[in-house]
Amino acid sequence: MSLVTCQIILGMGVFFLLLGLAFIAWDRREKKAYYDSLLGRRDLREFIEREPQRSWMNAWRTGGHISLILGCILAIVGGVLWLVLY
Repeated sequence: MSLVTCQIILGMGVFFLLLGLAFIAWDRREKKAYYDSLLGRRDLREFIEREPQRSWMNAWRTGGHISLILGCILAIVGGVLWLVLY
């Protein structure tokens, strides 16, 4: 395995870590915008109780967590390979 391959694996890990953080930040922004838009409505029951649960609102957070896990694994594997092989 060449040095370039180890660097690519490490780079992909860092990329997925950053992507996961961006997804989680995007999720917070979307939820805040959605619930702030509910404040302008007359019926505030949905805002107060947060019912019904919106499954699409959790998609960015779930994707962010998956990206963080994948990024951590790739960064660790890339770093270990780089240190062991070179």
